[in-house]
Amino acid sequence: MKKFWVFFDRVVDLMAILAGAILIAITAAVCYTIGMRFLFTKTTIWIIPMTEYALLWIVFLGTTWLLREKGHITTDIIYTHLNEKRKRYLDCVMNVIGGLTCSAMIFFGTVHVLECIRGGVTDVRAVTVPKTAVFIIIPIGSILLTIQFFRMAVSRIKEQDDTT
Repeated sequence: MKKFWVFFDRVVDLMAILAGAILIAITAAVCYTIGMRFLFTKTTIWIIPMTEYALLWIVFLGTTWLLREKGHITTDIIYTHLNEKRKRYLDCVMNVIGGLTCSAMIFFGTVHVLECIRGGVTDVRAVTVPKTAVFIIIPIGSILLTIQFFRMAVSRIKEQDDTT
């Protein structure tokens, strides 16, 4: 099982690196199109839709890493007033709820992607793009998020067992 988690963590790290690279690429592309418009009054019409797609990909590529590193914003008004046992219990409940929510995203994301494949759905704007290529990241990212949420829940349960 330890090998699985090492592999899983490497995949999550690689996805986060890819998200960072995409962010750098879209930043450069937007700067390029602004410069072209300002200097030569010419613009590239494909950059804006590709940036929109890239932002969706960045979210689903990087969120699992952010969750693992506990980098999400939290409101801890109540949490700070709980004892350690109740904190662990609350963490378990919240991680299970997160895992179940991501499981629903896997299901609905997969259904949507399959519908796009069956219907040959494309997004026709400046550039024609198959919707499957845009939305396939939702079920993929949600699978990893689900695994990470349940991993964190089990980890908190094990901490509770170790203290008793």
